[in-house]
Amino acid sequence: MKKVSILLLFLIGASLFSQSTVLHNLNHNRLMSQVVNKIGVEEMVDGEYEGSPFLEKQFLPSTIKGESGTYLLRYNIYNDELILKNEDKYFKIPKEGLDYFNIDNKYIIRLINNTYYLQSSKEKGHYVIVRKENVKFTQAKASNNAYEPNRAAKFSNNKPDYFLYNINEKSLIPFNKEELKKLFPGKTVELDQIFKKSKFKSADDFDVLLGIISN
Repeated sequence: MKKVSILLLFLIGASLFSQSTVLHNLNHNRLMSQVVNKIGVEEMVDGEYEGSPFLEKQFLPSTIKGESGTYLLRYNIYNDELILKNEDKYFKIPKEGLDYFNIDNKYIIRLINNTYYLQSSKEKGHYVIVRKENVKFTQAKASNNAYEPNRAAKFSNNKPDYFLYNINEKSLIPFNKEELKKLFPGKTVELDQIFKKSKFKSADDFDVLLGIISN
């Protein structure tokens, strides 16, 4: 009887190990499924443009909700792509089933309605403030004469758009006073006061507002 029990435990352990290995391989293959170039913008390489299409130029150690391990990730704002670096190859993170990324404990990126947003506050209740970063691309231009220099391709940062994100309903509400007052008619006075006082330039400012609408 003791030998049978030991055999059963061995078989169960082997089965769990096999399932874990298969799951890891499936996840690994999914993450490594689409090879891309480093920039992903018109086949350009680093140094052929001014400014940057990236949130950070460096690939940073990151974690992915639902995946084990640490990955080197970089967010391409212009293409709205998360790029994973593995040795000397680059892969685009698929936008299926992966919706929460912690970039070097510095940025939280959420996939919402097939678009990446950066988290700008803590979660309170089932709300959080997110922003959509915007980058404009200007094509390179050759000089028309000897007196004007050539113009390099350029990426320019535009103002981000802010939203109140309902995590439960997966809905985005434009972050402005009138929209929020419509959504929370019982908080009109408090919302008027905080929009009058705050410039909403820090996570603390957003956290105060979330405290109002969550109570």
